[in-house]
Amino acid sequence: MELPTELIHTISGHLELRDQLFLCRTSHRLYAICVKWIYRVLDLKSPLQLVQCCKTIIARPDAALSVWKLKIECVLSYTLKSFYTTLRSAATRMENLRVISICSPHLFGSISDTVFPRLTDCTIPLLLDSADSYSFLRRNPTIEFTILMPDPGQFISNNLYHIQPIHMPRLRHFIGSEIAACNLVPGSPVSKIGIGWSPNSPIGYSRGLSAVASSTAEICDLTAVIPSWDPALLSAIAQHTPRIQFLKIWAPRLSGLTPEKEDFLAAMDTNLCSLTRLTNLTVADKTFLDRIADALESEFDRVRRWGDICPTLNRVCLSGKPTAWFRWKGLWLPTNCFTDDPESDECLQWFIKKVVLSPELPSDYHDLGEYFAGAAGMEILTEAARKGEALPTFHVLRKEGGGPVISFPSNS
Repeated sequence: MELPTELIHTISGHLELRDQLFLCRTSHRLYAICVKWIYRVLDLKSPLQLVQCCKTIIARPDAALSVWKLKIECVLSYTLKSFYTTLRSAATRMENLRVISICSPHLFGSISDTVFPRLTDCTIPLLLDSADSYSFLRRNPTIEFTILMPDPGQFISNNLYHIQPIHMPRLRHFIGSEIAACNLVPGSPVSKIGIGWSPNSPIGYSRGLSAVASSTAEICDLTAVIPSWDPALLSAIAQHTPRIQFLKIWAPRLSGLTPEKEDFLAAMDTNLCSLTRLTNLTVADKTFLDRIADALESEFDRVRRWGDICPTLNRVCLSGKPTAWFRWKGLWLPTNCFTDDPESDECLQWFIKKVVLSPELPSDYHDLGEYFAGAAGMEILTEAARKGEALPTFHVLRKEGGGPVISFPSNS
């Protein structure tokens, strides 16, 4: 009895590449089935691997049609012209390609005028000194998600007049510089966007965010990559994209709670009321956390205040994942209080202590603290606080049902 082709195709898709290679050697029928999996994802990390794979694609039309994803990680500054010709010849045969990722400007330049009829996702260099990047996008209007990576050594001009805007009728997710956003987002159905601003830009934020607001779809998710803590960004976001639901502000080159960052966070108080649909807020930099409890203590009042200003807000992250906050039944607490992550115990200890030492908090906080600590443990801590004594040392344990409870060392 012969198994149906569809069943073999499904089973072979769960095999490791090594097993697929062995299986395709057993018969012409199994080869025709397995080759679709073997060449579906090409992740090429070296020039030698790239050349060998391209030659196979050129020689085997069935392999070329099987490629859905092409990722080239090797970066070349110069090589023989035949190298680029081989890549171009192989790429033009990948008629079913859905995803492409190329970080090398030189390699990308060799295929920038290629049309991929089924392409939906692309990660490519942003080459402002040539028409390659924009030409590629214009030739491939099926793209739904794009990341345009600027060349670190390339000067990005703020002059838009020499670039013709590109209409991307299916583009829904964009990540790139402000200059690229101004040329791709207006008139496209983008709803999720990540936009980066160059240091010392004289233009400010309004131009880029005005272009974002020109999308034919409503922007629901915005990531802003910034070179400095400038409160003007928050005003521009409130003005141009007031209906966003997810907002992430990322300063990858900054660290520490500087006066500039304090002013920026203070400006959030003024602008949050304009973001009437905001549910998730992240403000991140490269600050290293010494103690999770210290970060939680410094953020608690600010997060509660923001929650009062913006009633739709449910999640806030100011110091990275270990100290992310979420609103649960009207109460703000660290997300890790409900997880099994390594930081969970430290978050629970801080929360329980905070509730015990802050009787001015709403009574629901005390009830939740009792849930985490247990009635007996909470009574011991509360009694110590009432007498003005230092809280006894305690540890967080896990009950058989999975919930937490606290215990006190015998010598405490």
